[in-house]
Amino acid sequence: MKELIEGHLASATHLSKRHIHPRLLKMFEMGGLSAAFTRGDGQYLWDKDGTRYLDLLAGGGVFFIGRNHPKVSAALRDVIDLQLPNLCVVNASALGGLLAERLLELAGPPFSKVVFANSGSEAIEVCIRFTRYMTRRRRFVFLEGAFHGRTYGAISLCGFGQMKEGQDPLMPVCTPIRPNDIGALRAELSKQDVAALFIEPVQGMTTEVMDAAYLREAEALCKQYGTVLVADEIQTGLGRTGSWFASNALGVRPGMITVSKTLSGGQVPVSAVLMSEEVYEGVYSKFKAGPIYFSTFAENNLAMAAGLATLDVLRDIDAPARATELGNQLRAGLIELASRYDCIDRISGKGLMIAVYFKPSDQLSLRVQQELVGAADKGGFAAAVNCEMFANQRVLVQIPGPELNAIKILPPVTISDEDVRYFLGAFEDVLESYYKVGGPVVSLAGGVVKDAMRKVKRAVPGLGRDEALEPAAAASPSIAEAEAEAEPEPEPEPEAAPEPEQKKKSSSPEPSLGF
Repeated sequence: MKELIEGHLASATHLSKRHIHPRLLKMFEMGGLSAAFTRGDGQYLWDKDGTRYLDLLAGGGVFFIGRNHPKVSAALRDVIDLQLPNLCVVNASALGGLLAERLLELAGPPFSKVVFANSGSEAIEVCIRFTRYMTRRRRFVFLEGAFHGRTYGAISLCGFGQMKEGQDPLMPVCTPIRPNDIGALRAELSKQDVAALFIEPVQGMTTEVMDAAYLREAEALCKQYGTVLVADEIQTGLGRTGSWFASNALGVRPGMITVSKTLSGGQVPVSAVLMSEEVYEGVYSKFKAGPIYFSTFAENNLAMAAGLATLDVLRDIDAPARATELGNQLRAGLIELASRYDCIDRISGKGLMIAVYFKPSDQLSLRVQQELVGAADKGGFAAAVNCEMFANQRVLVQIPGPELNAIKILPPVTISDEDVRYFLGAFEDVLESYYKVGGPVVSLAGGVVKDAMRKVKRAVPGLGRDEALEPAAAASPSIAEAEAEAEPEPEPEPEAAPEPEQKKKSSSPEPSLGF
């Protein structure tokens, strides 16, 4: 196996392009995001050329304690060496019981039971099934901007219409309402036909933080009208936002909490649903209800061991406190950048879950380019920043959701103060270049910009033939002038990006990422 992996590691992208998801990988290539990573350790990734990247995407939040943490790896080896019974169905799982006890200790009352699953989406499906069975109601309420997963029930509760395209008919009846709008929530719950209200204390895509007073009133309304409050903490749970559970820190005690991502330690898929005794009894009060939920691989030994080791690591480093400290550093630095670069609109999120939203600049040349890339997608400028951070600054960030003009970071709690300074310096370098000779069109000089130009040309009369056009220069005074020349012949694949300058990103004499 080792020989097989080592022989194909550098070409894994090519094999995936052939056999798994070629169109998705083509999208990444168009944005310059086509590195072949061969090693991961902590907050860093290395490509086949030995170049190190700072990973602030962390597998979408999975690697909260960093990649390949030695304590998690050791726990998995121990479990394999012990040759324990596994997935016996009729016997209780010793490791599952241990992990459930640890989770309940962290959550506190009123939670008394845990059901395990294999992914965040599956945990949401458990909540859908349990609350429908318990209440004998069929309607669910969720928030605009929400994201709860991509399975059928979870996507039915998605707050982005673009993500539900072509999925009709969705699960009936799912009602979206505006976040923090207590009047709209009261109007829906008072009909007394809602099985569950699904809320992310900090929304996973938009990173909008729910108002604490709103959540407490929502909890009260749910109790009044017999609706189960479900807190989706798949991203926020286990310390990321500065507390073990974000809902608890906001003064709310839901009937159910979902956790995943961090719990895996980045090694084995796992999720858990924590529930109150009231919910458990509402589902399992009848003896014959025992088999209502069963998942073949849930509570498998490796997943439970990874969860136990991860919780040990999080406790040892006091993850909530460290996440608060690092989050404050990042937020302070981003606010300072916003005071100098007017393309930054606002910073949202909490702890180590942060998004930077963009707006049109007052500088004409930059604003024209923002409008140009925005013609293809409202998040075009953010996509340019994302590509530039990856290709030239060697930092992984992400676009949080469809048509959101923002970049989002989900840093590991193991990043250093030096990593924070490096990220802020790299981000400033990108922004500064956009105000000088570069620009988002240059960053996206490929299929995305060409598509944008086609759309702009169709909207502006008299721009000539229908062929793809050349990206505009940063100082172009108008979109029409930006589209004056035809597209050149495709050039050969570019060489690796030049090593980025370090002087602004670190006060240390040695570069932060070893470039």
